[in-house]
Amino acid sequence: MKTRKMLALVLALILALAAGCSQKDTSWVAQSGEDTIPVGVYMVELMMGYNDAASQLAGSTDILKETINGTPAAQYIADFAKEECAKLLAIRKEFGARGLTLSENDTQQAVAYTDYLYGMGETFYSANGVAKESVQFINDTTMMSLGLFNSIYGEGGEKAVPRADLEKEFASRYTRSQYVYFPKADLTTGSPLPQEEIDASKEKAESYLKRAQAGEKISDLFYEVAKEQDPANAGEKMEESQYDIYLENEAGYFPPVFESTVLSAADNEVKLVEDEYYFYLIKKLPVLEGDPETIQPYLDNILQSMKYDEYTETLASWSQGMDIKYNNASLAAYTPAKLKMTQEQLDAANSAASGSESSAPESSSESAAPSESSSQG
Repeated sequence: MKTRKMLALVLALILALAAGCSQKDTSWVAQSGEDTIPVGVYMVELMMGYNDAASQLAGSTDILKETINGTPAAQYIADFAKEECAKLLAIRKEFGARGLTLSENDTQQAVAYTDYLYGMGETFYSANGVAKESVQFINDTTMMSLGLFNSIYGEGGEKAVPRADLEKEFASRYTRSQYVYFPKADLTTGSPLPQEEIDASKEKAESYLKRAQAGEKISDLFYEVAKEQDPANAGEKMEESQYDIYLENEAGYFPPVFESTVLSAADNEVKLVEDEYYFYLIKKLPVLEGDPETIQPYLDNILQSMKYDEYTETLASWSQGMDIKYNNASLAAYTPAKLKMTQEQLDAANSAASGSESSAPESSSESAAPSESSSQG
């Protein structure tokens, strides 16, 4: 009789423990203050960590069996994801502490980028149980990070970079020009035009060169040629600034002869050059006299490139100084080994039972019962 009672008590204890385990909330992975990182966000960061590891282990057929600087790749990926989640928490905390808010335009950009990313990677996101809301969370936080960066280094910030410095750097990196082109080859096939047509193009280009040197606007000449070549699609003439071409020095976005000509020309100089496909009538323009609204994004990018490393170090120091509680149940449930990052893994996932909710991080919140956690000071 005592034996039966003992067995009953043991069975009851086992059932109670099992019930307790099943109630652990694995919908989140990290918390600090009022901010919580959903487990789907952690899964995205695991995927990013896997890609980072793969970039360092080119040629490996099994990333998770490798080591990176002495650290098992699986641990490297998990550490990467935790560190990125900590940075997200730091960004959100500092953003709020500074009283910053996202503008409507910021929010719209985050939504648009989420739609783009999720559309491009939906196969991987879905296979790994990542809902679109988690990608949105990351992109919202990215916009917060940009706002933080600008509050520090932008105009009025405690470490603001003078606009004159940004403009000087911009002028050293970019050129501004306008052009008109005249074909020497078939625009569809790339095959050379008959010589008489090439001669006619050259003659026309030279006549337009004279007109440009006499003071006519390149934009007017461009529109005139466009109407002549394709009157049905020429449309209305654009604003003057919309004919401006900004080229980063030696970046290779335009034909080599075009870029080298603009780079070597003096401001307001007009030149006629050619390659095997076109005659180019080019006028170099003073780069800092362009449309301010067009120039501003270039200045923003230059500011980011100048201060990115410094900001990254600041962000790391913020995250390392935070009190972060990690959900051990989630960390144990969602590991690099469970990622589906290869075609073989995706195929296996597609062939498995598609209705299993237990495999999806975003749908694994059984209850709000507290789970075991650890803290990072």
